[in-house]
Amino acid sequence: FPIARNVHDAGILVESVAPAPIPDDVADRATRVGQDLAISMGLCGTLTAELFWLEDGSIVVNELAPRVHNSGHWTLDGAETSQFEQHIRAITGLGLGSPAAFAPTAVVNLLGTGPQREARLAGLGDALSDPAVHLHLYDKRRVFERRKMGHLSATGPDVDVALERAHAARAALHWEGES
Repeated sequence: FPIARNVHDAGILVESVAPAPIPDDVADRATRVGQDLAISMGLCGTLTAELFWLEDGSIVVNELAPRVHNSGHWTLDGAETSQFEQHIRAITGLGLGSPAAFAPTAVVNLLGTGPQREARLAGLGDALSDPAVHLHLYDKRRVFERRKMGHLSATGPDVDVALERAHAARAALHWEGES
């Protein structure tokens, strides 16, 4: 898949955009790191490699996940084959689908707020008024502070527009009982 850029807040992924707005040579080096790791592990399936691109130009591995990962959730609405389908295709011996992105895509995670309570999301009509925005909820019955409850994805002509759409949709949502 194309490289995604992630933003974290206190260790929690809050947004991703793909393709990452980075130079082609950096994306090529990052892709090679991921491919080399997967080959050296003899991996069958999806490998998510979270990398840091340091100021000196070096690339350092932060985290490896030999599975689908929330930094690839953008593939649900922005790639020809999602990371989920691709993983199943790989481990069952089916032919792989195309990992190509069909549109620049942004994901904004929906985090819980406030005390633990029943999860009731409000503002859906306004959040989903833009047809380029998609909501994915994780079927968690209880919401509490900083719990990952789902995500919004949006596509656009570039990642900045896609991210703006996803953030606008997020701003329209709130968890009932929020103070």
